Amino acid sequence: MTHHYDDPQYSYPEYWTQRSYEQQAETIALTSLLRGYKFPSCVDIGAGFGRLVPTLHRFCRRIILIDPSARQRSLAQKYLAASPSLNLSHFTILSGTAQSTRLPARTTSLAVLIRVAHHLPNLLQVFQETHRILKPGGIFIFEFANSQNFKSRLKSMFVGQPILLTPLEKRSSTNIKKNSIPFVNHHPATVKKLLLQSGFAIDQILSVSNFRHPLIKQVLPISFLLTLEKISQPLLSPLYFGPSIFIKAHKIDN
Repeated sequence: MTHHYDDPQYSYPEYWTQRSYEQQAETIALTSLLRGYKFPSCVDIGAGFGRLVPTLHRFCRRIILIDPSARQRSLAQKYLAASPSLNLSHFTILSGTAQSTRLPARTTSLAVLIRVAHHLPNLLQVFQETHRILKPGGIFIFEFANSQNFKSRLKSMFVGQPILLTPLEKRSSTNIKKNSIPFVNHHPATVKKLLLQSGFAIDQILSVSNFRHPLIKQVLPISFLLTLEKISQPLLSPLYFGPSIFIKAHKIDN
């Protein structure tokens, strides 16, 4: 994962400038799941250039940003320095991965891992590491690309091919041969099973980016789409409708 996000020809911030709907849909979800909380500290695993900082800053006094990419960590440093409303002493940027954050045990009250799981075929080690760094009762916000989304289920019905519980590979055969960065979708049932196996209790689930379709985004105003998004996230969660699923869980200590 480091190689891809260190590539100077690839701009992750620019990627998000083209995805205002998705960005705001995720802000809606994160705000909803964290409403009413005020954490002394939180860890953003796979933080990239600090995209989630404006939202997390409303709920966390101190934020640790972890990313394996030296380029993304440098961009995060510049992003924080360019934000006059942020106190740089409240932020720490570290090298690490979702499988090995390099943080001491029981470091934080909140851990978030968003837009990272699609690069992680094996989630068990990730969940075990997150459980390790959380304090007792700590909150984990986890997002994953959903292999059981509505579009996938329609396709499954038409082609007669079931949606497997195992991670769904989304790379082309050419990219697989080139050993490119992994890109997988995960099945909700498997994610929930692994969370429980790793010592988490699931509190809430949201279906996110429910209207992420080029035609819909082209035809409907973004303000209207976001209104629908806010209403639909909890309503469509039992159906695992959207391409992105957010799970809020808390750590159980044995």
